[in-house]
Amino acid sequence: MSECVESGCFRDLNPSCLGMRQRLCFPPQFYLPLSTDNFLSLLTALLRLSPPPSCCVLKGIDRIDGSLIRLMISLGIVDFDSSHSIEFTRRFNHVGVDADECVDGARVVLGCPGTSEMNSTRIAGFTEEILTCGVELVETPAEMLGRIDAVLVLSLCGTPHLGHVRPFLEAGIPAFVDKPFACCFEDARQMIQLAQLSETPLVTSSGLRFAEAVTAFQADPRYGRLHGLVSYGPAKRAEGNPGLFHYGIHPTTVLMTLMGPGCESVSNVCTPEAELVTARWGDGRIATLRGNRTGSTAYGFVAFCENAVVHQPVSTRYAYRNLCRMIVETFTSGRPVVPHEETLEIVRFIEAAMQSEQQNGRPVPLESVG
Repeated sequence: MSECVESGCFRDLNPSCLGMRQRLCFPPQFYLPLSTDNFLSLLTALLRLSPPPSCCVLKGIDRIDGSLIRLMISLGIVDFDSSHSIEFTRRFNHVGVDADECVDGARVVLGCPGTSEMNSTRIAGFTEEILTCGVELVETPAEMLGRIDAVLVLSLCGTPHLGHVRPFLEAGIPAFVDKPFACCFEDARQMIQLAQLSETPLVTSSGLRFAEAVTAFQADPRYGRLHGLVSYGPAKRAEGNPGLFHYGIHPTTVLMTLMGPGCESVSNVCTPEAELVTARWGDGRIATLRGNRTGSTAYGFVAFCENAVVHQPVSTRYAYRNLCRMIVETFTSGRPVVPHEETLEIVRFIEAAMQSEQQNGRPVPLESVG
């Protein structure tokens, strides 16, 4: 955006400022002084684009703060069977949450309640709540095309994600796909391939990747090199999201986020009460995931560092807010905050853990998955 902004002021808009498929990419903090000349310059630049921008880009110029106007990303949501549908909407639309939970830079304008492969009984209740946030409903995801700047695919089950996000990626519409990204490596690979072919931003993550305790640990240089880790949290299973793809995705994400890429093999010992996954990295480090199905549902990790052993509980407070901020960052910058390679490695990790469970704990190389 340096070519568009000079000393924090609006200077010009031209095609070099555009994101994928000539969509506008503005940082959430990007403001324009509200003057007649600047406003007319903005409209002129928008109307010169070929093809012209979607109407929601113009609708997004609807927030006035004193003498400034703010550009907003118009979002659509596909599927309301997850609590994320209402929790994300509240934060983006600044409805029903404290001020420190609100997320700027985007607004949910359209929603498709959809269907559910896991829990259809939740859809009606979440639909009623989402309507109170000023969201217009459509009957099919296809009706959103041309009316939104980006889409959130929030289906509780990971299996339909590929089919739901495909038309948006093919149309060049940036997408967030909720966890689990997919329930098999091949679906995950295809979604990323679609995004790459259309040069469209695509991102996914558990909110715990951006939990305060996780990001604070990563930013603290006092601990030195991380030699190993134990990540723990609930891992109750649900039909539709096998293995660790359901609740287990959260402690898995914490483990993979802190250890970094490069996991080579996993072995999984499973009982009705818990599962214990031991993972080996290519540089010789070892990490462990404990997924609990009884007892406390707390999240946390123990990090074995060069200068300390760190026992760190992980609170879910602000996890939704921080995840929503990262979604906006991806859509405005055009670069996914979670690299595709890391997304694929998490899917491989979980699939390999499932294979190891079926083989009585035998180590399974991640490269053998997919």
